[in-house]
Amino acid sequence: MSTTPADVLIIGAGATGALAALVLARAGLDVVCLEQGGWVEAGDHPHYSSDWSWQRKTRWNADVNKRHHVDDYAVRTDASHVLMWNGVGGSTNVYGAIWPRYRPSDFRKGDEHGLQPNWPISYEDLAPYYDRSDRLIGTSGLSGDPGMPPRPPSPTGPLPFTDAARVLAGAFDTLGWHWWPAEAAVISEDYDGRPACNGCGVCSGCARGSMSKYSLSIWPKALAAGARLRIQARVLRVEKGRDGRATGAVFRDRVTGAMEFQPARIVILAGNGVGTPRLLLASDNLANSSDQVGRNLLHHTLTACEFWVDRKIDGHMGYVASMISREFAETDIARGFVNGFQFNCLTSTSSAGEIAAGWLADVKAPWGRGHHAWFERRFGHNLGLFAIGDDLPNPENRVSLDPEQRDEEGAPVARLHYRPGENDRRMMAFQLDRLVDVAKAAGAYDYRLQDYLDENGVYRTPAWHMIGTCRMGGDPETSVVNKWHQSWDVPNLFIVDGSALATGGVVNPTSTISALALRAAEHIRDNFRELSATTRPRAA
Repeated sequence: MSTTPADVLIIGAGATGALAALVLARAGLDVVCLEQGGWVEAGDHPHYSSDWSWQRKTRWNADVNKRHHVDDYAVRTDASHVLMWNGVGGSTNVYGAIWPRYRPSDFRKGDEHGLQPNWPISYEDLAPYYDRSDRLIGTSGLSGDPGMPPRPPSPTGPLPFTDAARVLAGAFDTLGWHWWPAEAAVISEDYDGRPACNGCGVCSGCARGSMSKYSLSIWPKALAAGARLRIQARVLRVEKGRDGRATGAVFRDRVTGAMEFQPARIVILAGNGVGTPRLLLASDNLANSSDQVGRNLLHHTLTACEFWVDRKIDGHMGYVASMISREFAETDIARGFVNGFQFNCLTSTSSAGEIAAGWLADVKAPWGRGHHAWFERRFGHNLGLFAIGDDLPNPENRVSLDPEQRDEEGAPVARLHYRPGENDRRMMAFQLDRLVDVAKAAGAYDYRLQDYLDENGVYRTPAWHMIGTCRMGGDPETSVVNKWHQSWDVPNLFIVDGSALATGGVVNPTSTISALALRAAEHIRDNFRELSATTRPRAA
C-alpha cells in the first residue's frame, strides 16, 4: 500500500525529527514523520506514583534492554547499556537535559592531535543555531562563563543553586578549579506556556514539561504548522530508485499490521546513533560506500564518585545537575593522554533507592540492627560527580546487524560493540584520581568510586550518548554525510541525529545535536527545489 507522496519524509520523532518538522512545515512544505512509538502522556511518567524508585528501575529505565517497552526494538550489546526512548519526543522523555555547548577546539581535533577528524564546520558556524535552538526549546543558564566563548543570555536565568552544588563549589574553590552553574534545557521561570522547574529532583524526564520534552516544546508547534505525524509506524527500510535517489520508506502500521510505503522527494533520518545506522544497513547497506555506516561509535569516557558529608544537603532535591566544571576540558599531554573531560554535579537518589539499590556505588542500607542509624547518617548527606571525557573513535566500536537474530517485525537485530582504547583508559584513571581530590576537598567522610569496569575488565558503561556512527566530514571516503548532513551517496537523503557528530566532545551532546538539526533543516528549507532534484551531493 502506497500513501500520498510528501515533500519531506522524516524517520523518527525525537528531538531532531521534531526540529526538522517544525522548520520545514513552517516553510509550507508537506512533511510526514514516521515514529515507531507513541505519545508519552504526563500520567505515564512515574513521578506521581508511590513506587517511583521501582518504576525508574523497571518500566521507566533509560536502558531499552531493561525497560522492555512494547515500542522498543531489540539491541544486543556486549558491554554497554542502551539509553534511548522510542516515542514522540524520543529520549527527551527520559533524559536529564544537561545543555552545555561544545568548545571551539572540539571541531578541530584533526589539527590538534590528528587522532580524531576535523569537523567540516566550526564552532562559529554553529553558534547562531545554538542560540536559536535555545530560544525554541527553552533553556536556563548564566552567561559569562570564562571557559567558553561569549554568548547571549539564556532564555531563562540559572536554576536555583542547591546545597549539594554549594558543597561541590566549595571543593572546587579549595582546589582552585573552574566551575560554573549548569546550562539546562530546563526552564527556571514560566516560558512558552510551560511551568518553571519546581526542583522535585532526581530527574528522569519531566511529567510537567519544565524539562524540555520535545513532545511538549516543539511537536505542538510543528503539528500546528501542518506537519503530519504517524505514530506506531515502524520503518523497516529506505528504498532507492534507479537514479540513486531515495524514493521513500517501507513501514509497518503497528496497529493494523499493514505494510505501507511512504514516498517522498527528500528523506531525513532522525533515528539516533543506533537506529539510523541499523536502518541504513538493513536497507541493503544504503549510503555506505565509505564503509563508515555504524562505525566509530562514541559513548564518552565515564567515571563517577559518590560521597557523603556530615552536613545534611538533601542532595535528592533540585535539578539533576546544578553545576559543571571545565577545568580539565582541554588537552594537556602532560597528563598522559590527549583530549579532556568535564565534571557534572549530580543529585542523589530517593530514599527507597538509597536503601534498596544503592546509587552510583554499590552501597546499600543494612537490614535489622543499625538500619535506622545508617539511614540517618547517609540519606540526604550524599551527592555525586560524573567525569565525562572525549573518547577517541575506533572503527571497531560499532553498530552492526546480527547475522542470525531478527525481531518480531523480521528486521535484523542491532548489535553494539564498544571498548575504550588505551588513551581513553589513561584518561579514566586520571579522572578517578581527580574525583578523589574533589571528595577530599569537600570534607567527605566516605566516598566510593565507580569505574564501570566489571570483574573481567570489560567496560560496562551506561552509554547514555550513542553518537558518531554516520559521521559528517569533508571526504566521502571517510564520512557518511557532508557538512549539510547530506549523504555523499544518496543526494536526497539527510541524517540529522547524533550519529552525524564527528567527535564526542566532553559534554552531553543534545544541545549540539539540536543546533545541528536546526542548521540542516534550515539548509533544506532554503534549498529545497535544488536538493529535491539534484543527483549529486553538495561538496562539503
